[in-house]
Amino acid sequence: MIIFFHVCTNRTEAELVEEIAMDVLQKLNHVYVGDLDHQITKLEQLAQLQLQYYKRIDTYENQLSHEATVERVTELKMKRGVSMLRLTREMLSYMEDSEAYEKLF
Repeated sequence: MIIFFHVCTNRTEAELVEEIAMDVLQKLNHVYVGDLDHQITKLEQLAQLQLQYYKRIDTYENQLSHEATVERVTELKMKRGVSMLRLTREMLSYMEDSEAYEKLF
């Protein structure tokens, strides 16, 4: 996408360059997490259905299914947060020995 900037006679070249640079930085900093959002939404809906089913048919297996789905939703939300913050493996290297670290990447 190409954006043209209107040059006004009362703006300095430095102001124009700064405006262009800020626009470019804003576009570069955009992070796409739509796929994660879609997965999270689907799994949240599944968790609701599993909870309703578990309330009607109270078995240990139904409880485990619901808890596993809720855990996966939490993992995806954490992964989304890491993506939004642009955290790298190196930035989180202090967590390398934890189970959560492996789930984030």
